[in-house]
Amino acid sequence: MAPVTEIVLHSLKPGTDVESFYKTFTIIKEKSAAQVIRASTVHENPEQVGIFIDWDSIEAHKAFEADEVSYNAFISLAKPHLTKFPLLFHAELTPFPPAVLNNAEGKGKTPVAHVLFTYFAPDTDAAKTLIEAQNFVSKLTGAGFAGLTGESSLGWSVEKDVDFKGEKTRVLVIILGWESVQAHLEARETDAWKSTIGEFRGGAEGLKGFEVIHVTTKDL
Repeated sequence: MAPVTEIVLHSLKPGTDVESFYKTFTIIKEKSAAQVIRASTVHENPEQVGIFIDWDSIEAHKAFEADEVSYNAFISLAKPHLTKFPLLFHAELTPFPPAVLNNAEGKGKTPVAHVLFTYFAPDTDAAKTLIEAQNFVSKLTGAGFAGLTGESSLGWSVEKDVDFKGEKTRVLVIILGWESVQAHLEARETDAWKSTIGEFRGGAEGLKGFEVIHVTTKDL
């Protein structure tokens, strides 16, 4: 049983107090075997919240869901804050735990995590594509872009039925550490960045699309 990071993107109702929403996760913290619960509003959309929970295994998460009293209590408290069912999956990230997600309160050396969700056909050659992604990350971190912290983590979703624009996909998650969102925005305007991104996308068989968010997490 491999350790996993549960990744959830919640959409909050307008006007929701995010700290009140965060308090609902106290139940998970107290009633489950979750290692750590990280949370952040998304820089691109403050009404979207990213949750990143490290578990010993998917089975550990399922054990919490099987505790009907605790799980239903969490759902009943969280649901009124949300507009729709969230994006949710589990990723087997390397390295684990993903230190690149330890962003706020001076806990780590990465103030901002750039999270890239790349959506692939479920039957994509996972091993081959993972090697390509590792090479992609190595090229980026070795290119000397100003503002990169050097921390990263990546890995496949366990699930192969993650919805992306009506299609079932498997998600390859790539996380890079930055000193600021602005540093990343400036880097991606360079020819070197565009070339490296283009090379990865051009060689990625089965790629359906991608999404990018920036987060600065804190532990709940």
